[in-house]
Amino acid sequence: MMKATTSIRRARTLYGLLLMTLALGMPALASAEACDPEDHEWVPSRYYPAGSVVFHNDNWYESREIHEGKEPGITFDWKRLFSVPECGGDNAPPDPIDPSDVEEGVTQTDSDTEFCERPEQWLFAESYSVGSQVSHGGKIWEAIRDTKGDMPGIKEPPHWKLVEDHCAIQSQPAL
Repeated sequence: MMKATTSIRRARTLYGLLLMTLALGMPALASAEACDPEDHEWVPSRYYPAGSVVFHNDNWYESREIHEGKEPGITFDWKRLFSVPECGGDNAPPDPIDPSDVEEGVTQTDSDTEFCERPEQWLFAESYSVGSQVSHGGKIWEAIRDTKGDMPGIKEPPHWKLVEDHCAIQSQPAL
C-alpha cells in the first residue's frame, strides 16, 4: 500500500511539472503573429535574403537564397508555403533589402561594415577550374577538379564540395 501511495505522489508531481512547463511556454506561443499580406507584398526591385517571406498572387513564398527581381512561383529561388507564416517573435523572417543599400554582386552580412561577395549562379555551359565557387540550389559549392556541365551536388564522380561556412550563406530552411 505504501508503494501505491508513493506512485500516486510521483504521478501527481510529474503532472504538476508538466502543467507548469506548458503554462510557462504558452506566452511564447501566443507572441507569434501571422504575417500580414499587405506588409509582405513581393516587390521586383528588392533583394530578398534566404528566409524572407512574400505574398504574391494569393500565395505565400519563402526565399531559398538571396536574389533580386525573381518572381515567386516561377523560379526555383522561391518555395511555396501552404500556410500563413509567422512574422513575430524570435523566428521572424529577415526583411527584404533595399537595392540602394547593396552594391552589385555583394551581399551585406550581419555587421553593417562587412560585405560578402556572393559566387555566381552555376551554369551548365560554363567551365570551372579547381577552387572556383558557385551558388546552386541555395548552397555554395567549390570545384575540386576542373569541370564543365557537372552539376554541384552530384556524388559520382565528385567534382564539387559543399562550402558550409561561406559568408553568403545565411540560416536557411532545409530544401
